[in-house]
Amino acid sequence: MKIAADADVLGWALVGMRWRRAGFRKCAVGMVLARQCVRHMRDLDYPDRHYLNAAVGWLEMGRLAEAKVEADQISWLNRVHPEVFQVRWRIYERLGNWEAAHDLAFLFARVFPQRPTGWLCLTYSLYMLKRPMEAFLILLHQVEIFDNVRAIPYFLACYCWDMGELREAGKWLTRFRAIGRRQKVKSAPLDHWQLLMSCESVSLTSAPATLPEPSAYRQPAPFG
Repeated sequence: MKIAADADVLGWALVGMRWRRAGFRKCAVGMVLARQCVRHMRDLDYPDRHYLNAAVGWLEMGRLAEAKVEADQISWLNRVHPEVFQVRWRIYERLGNWEAAHDLAFLFARVFPQRPTGWLCLTYSLYMLKRPMEAFLILLHQVEIFDNVRAIPYFLACYCWDMGELREAGKWLTRFRAIGRRQKVKSAPLDHWQLLMSCESVSLTSAPATLPEPSAYRQPAPFG
């Protein structure tokens, strides 16, 4: 299958995959295009690395419009690159555009099922869309696959808490703490963004010395 080079076609494939409104055919076509992009995905080199670093720099300064402009210049073949995904998802998170964040994370989780970050971002997007049960059930299937990822029981506890399942939330919180002790994680105030993205690493070489206050853009989770 020849990769579609038209930006509108690939753009639709990346952001037009809403489960509740799109039919199976649209989802299937979007996945085919995304997988073709992965097969031909290049290393992040100039100019894509430059655009990514610039987007990160603007993002950390709270300049979301500028960050999105830089991220949108990254070639379509690298739009599903793990580092690019993190930055683009974080832009949508900061903008509060949870539908777009959900669509992006859904695509990434399907293309890279072996990366827990995609599942965490997908379920957190659902949680912010007031769909905690869906978020819980999807993430629950990843518990045994990623049994050393402490973020998974933490966010499962959050989703249970939101649904009023306090006892179940306590069980997941205990598991979260047990993994932290096993990994010798030092006790510290939780940064929910860092915990959410703890399975991946993005170079923040362009980040400024002073970051914006997290409370200015991040809705607090039940625990922390």
